[in-house]
Amino acid sequence: MVLMSAAIDGELTSKEEEELFAHLEECPECRCEFQDAKKTKVIIKNRIVRVQAPQTLLESITNMTILIS
Repeated sequence: MVLMSAAIDGELTSKEEEELFAHLEECPECRCEFQDAKKTKVIIKNRIVRVQAPQTLLESITNMTILIS
């Protein structure tokens, strides 16, 4: 399932993607699970509400990062 999720997110190397898709061609159960995962990702992407973080929060995080490093 981890490879499927990474494939949906476009995070696989070309070799990993090739191996996954070769497996999906041979395995109907995994192919079905992969299709369901893709549909779920689309639903979530379409329904998520994105908000802009306040500038003060961004500045606080940046300052903390500078202090830690």
